[in-house]
Amino acid sequence: MRELAVYYCGKCGRYGYYNLVRNAVCPNCGRKLTQLGMPYLTFIKLDPEERDNLLTQEILAKDPLITNRFLATARAHNARAVVAELKEHVHELELENLKLNETIDWMHQTIWDLLRKTRALEHQLEGLEIRRQKNSSQ
Repeated sequence: MRELAVYYCGKCGRYGYYNLVRNAVCPNCGRKLTQLGMPYLTFIKLDPEERDNLLTQEILAKDPLITNRFLATARAHNARAVVAELKEHVHELELENLKLNETIDWMHQTIWDLLRKTRALEHQLEGLEIRRQKNSSQ
């Protein structure tokens, strides 16, 4: 089996890992991807910022006139910030959901307790009504 290689898109900056060149097609824009001159194992040891910087340099080396390549890296970092913010928001919503579920459970239990008390009072009232009818008929 062939070892994985790193491929990147010269247009949008996306990258992926592929065994075969024929599979290396950008899922974003459909273009054929270019193989990065760095081994896969070395590339995956880089942190995301180092990866983005490396890919930006590679893209600009091939086509230095296109300044959009810098924007692709900025967008990628912004996307990471958005993802982090959304994860925090999801966590807050999960906590709120937990509190709301606890409130619903409490309300449900309170309703059942009140129904039991109401039924008990109804039975007591029926018993009193029967006693009253017996007393009035005697």
